[in-house]
Order: sequence, then structure tokens, then C-alpha cells
Amino acid sequence: MPSQTFFNLSEEKREAIVKVALDEFSTFDYSSASISRIVRKTGIAKGSFYQYFQDKKDLYLYLLNLISETKKKFVCQASSPRAKMDFYEYLNWLFDSSIEFDRTYPILSRLAYRAFYGNSSFRDPEIDKTEKAFTDFIRQLISKGIESGDINTDIDLEMAVFVVDTLIDAFNNKYIPKITGTTADVLAERGSSSLETESAKEAFKKLVQILKFGLSG
Repeated sequence: MPSQTFFNLSEEKREAIVKVALDEFSTFDYSSASISRIVRKTGIAKGSFYQYFQDKKDLYLYLLNLISETKKKFVCQASSPRAKMDFYEYLNWLFDSSIEFDRTYPILSRLAYRAFYGNSSFRDPEIDKTEKAFTDFIRQLISKGIESGDINTDIDLEMAVFVVDTLIDAFNNKYIPKITGTTADVLAERGSSSLETESAKEAFKKLVQILKFGLSG
């Protein structure tokens, strides 16, 4: 994470550095992103950069954390269509909110696609923590769904978490590229601009319907 020296900068200067860094990492994958380009575009000395961040990895993880926190805040502030939704309605609402986040923050969205779905050579325990946090969030939702009676009380919680988590990951990583006629790498390259959002929403609703009613007639 950034040093205190970074946070001691004026808000304007911090935002300028973050803006250029977001553009760099959303345009290039981790291995191709260049600190030299970032410092040149921001007009700071390379030595100064290393007073703010330990290295490229430190900056990258800071940006991923920034995206995560911004998305959490965005979803929390989004207006839900109903005061009380069941588990399945809430899943649909979350997906719609995620699409809206992509529209509102296209650069953040593109960097997130690169980090989690692109063929980046970068892998770090911090990214694993982010993915684990999402799995824990799904576990909480399913637990509440069981408590409220939306989900069969006899269901195995951990198996249900595995199924929902795996389906959502496969939907984003495989099904969305399929229905958009693109690839995960193109999504990483272009972000949400390559998505037909209404088609994606309808497809996700179908996934949720299968979760709700199963495969049997």
C-alpha cells in the first residue's frame, strides 16, 4: 500500500497520479504496464514514485483495492427496486448494479476485467483474498436465503456456495464472451464497452432461474 508520503500529497496530485496509473494498467496488462510511462505522464521524478509506492506491484494492488472499495460503495448507494428481495431477486439486482458500475466507471471496469479475466502473468495472494472475499459474500447470501426459507433448508451450505460461486465465475469468464461473440481477452481489452448489457442481464436472469427451479421439470 502507498506510503504516508503519498497521502501527504495534495488531493489534486494524488488524483492525477491515480488517474494516469489507472489508464496505464487498464490499457496494458501487468507485465507490459510501465512505471516510466506513468511518471513521464504525471511529470514526477522516478525517485519520487518510489517514495510513494514500493514498486509496480504495490501500485497495482492499491488500484485493485481502490476498485473494490469504489464498487462496494457504489452498490451500497444504489437504489434497490424493492425494500425486501428474496435471494434470487437480490442476485439479479447485484448483477444489474455491477453492469451499471461498469457503465459509470469504464476505466475501473476495464482494469478489473484485465486483472481477473485477462491472460495476465500477474498473480498475487492479494488477488486471491479478493476472490475469497467474494466467496464469503456468496456464503453470507446463501446462509440468509436458507434462514428466510428462499433456499431449501436441507441443502449443503458449502456445496451451494461452490455451485453459485463457480457458476457466476464461469458466466463472466466463459458465457458472456460466448454470447457477445468475443473472448475474455477482448473483454479485458475493452471492458464493458464490448458488452450488449441487456442481453447479458437477460442471460443472467436465466441462470438465476435455473438456480431457483433446478433442471427437473
